[in-house]
Amino acid sequence: MKWRLAVLAWIAFTLPAWASIKEYPFRLDTRQAGREHSLVAINDGPASITLSAQIKGTNVASDRNWPLVDVIPPHSSKKLARVFAASPGEGYKFNTRYSHGFGSSQSEPDADFAYRLPLGDGVRTTIGQAPGGEITTHTGVDSQYAIDFTVPANSPVVAARDGLVIDVTDTFTRGGEDPVLLDKANVITVMHADGSMASYVHLAPRSARVQMGDHVAAGQLLAYSGNTGYSSGPHLHFAVTKATVRKNGIVANESLPVTFYAFKPPLRFHATQNMELVADYEHPGEPAKPPQVVEPRPGKPKLPAPEDPGLDVPDGLTIEARHDAEYWLDEVERRTGYPLWAWFGGSVCLFVFLALLNELTSTFRRPDAAET
Repeated sequence: MKWRLAVLAWIAFTLPAWASIKEYPFRLDTRQAGREHSLVAINDGPASITLSAQIKGTNVASDRNWPLVDVIPPHSSKKLARVFAASPGEGYKFNTRYSHGFGSSQSEPDADFAYRLPLGDGVRTTIGQAPGGEITTHTGVDSQYAIDFTVPANSPVVAARDGLVIDVTDTFTRGGEDPVLLDKANVITVMHADGSMASYVHLAPRSARVQMGDHVAAGQLLAYSGNTGYSSGPHLHFAVTKATVRKNGIVANESLPVTFYAFKPPLRFHATQNMELVADYEHPGEPAKPPQVVEPRPGKPKLPAPEDPGLDVPDGLTIEARHDAEYWLDEVERRTGYPLWAWFGGSVCLFVFLALLNELTSTFRRPDAAET
């Protein structure tokens, strides 16, 4: 019994807490309803999900306009659309493709909100990459306003704002400037009340102190900094984003400018490259501003801007509905709600009932006829 418990404990420890949006419990189901189909979005997780979907096919019609963009609330399912034949009497077929991501594309984040520093009290840091400075890896729309906090490994990382934990990945162990590691950084993502999301990236392995669905307060310990994923050294990559839908239908993250505050009384500021900071909320102070001219650091390779994937790449679902040439039989069910065999059976029952009723009536009339 003891060895079984040990094995179960080892499995629980080694399983990832949450891999990413690809592992998030969301799906788009196509359900047959009579001789038409219904598209139903199912969100079994704690985050709002933005969905972008498209259908294409032959002789297909719907009660919704396509492409379709919708937001699915946490822990809910939502019927999105009906799909049926455009020309009654003929078969139809269709394909459904979709993309989804964390957050609501309909939200309007508070641009004036000030975030506390995402580091534990007393931690000192020098800003690496930041807007307006030398950019080597923050080349995508999802990272153009991101900030790198250079800190020693295992520095406490705290929530910069109250919110809900929607993503926890802390099982990766490797770090370095190998492009193979681009998607192998440990990360915690927190969704805020205004729909924005904060990502804390390159965290130390197995250091998460929160889990999916936890509500956290600003200043609460989330994890410890590290050097996992594509990274040139220990630091914390911090970015605030919102969900957006690109022209090609892909749901993606759009980076947002960030205002921080520190010291007492609170001082608002924007982080700039080489700025020296301390997470101090008990004493007066101000950030140590960097010199006006920043010499580029040699030897750091730049990453190309990521290409936009097509709508058929991630999270693709293909459904095909086929019907035979005798589609008028199906059309009866679609229009009346009952299949043809039910109508036929009902008609036979009605005929038998009327025949019996007539026979019964005739029986009562026969004695009278005999008397006359």
